[in-house]
Amino acid sequence: MIERGDIRWYHFSASGKRRPVVVLGRDEILPSLAQIPVIPLSTQIRGLPWEVQLSAAEGLPGACVLKPEWMRSVERSQLGPQISSFPAHRWPELRRALMYVLGLDL
Repeated sequence: MIERGDIRWYHFSASGKRRPVVVLGRDEILPSLAQIPVIPLSTQIRGLPWEVQLSAAEGLPGACVLKPEWMRSVERSQLGPQISSFPAHRWPELRRALMYVLGLDL
């Protein structure tokens, strides 16, 4: 079952890269969606104000950042195995980053 906060592998065909992604959305809605909203993670850390840093301490292969500016919907069937879960206490930080990137923090 795919749940909000899952960190899963996803293969991006356009770039040919496999990246971890964080699953977004409400748990009660996710089972009915064919397209799942996700935010990719990257090891390219630039220190941008909207990046949310994660590390091996959160169950990831190494230091990385959430890239909310890369948010997209992906095919449910293409989501790979779960790597970890996004820490519950860090959702406010992710929310602020998303609101900033979407221009909804005004």
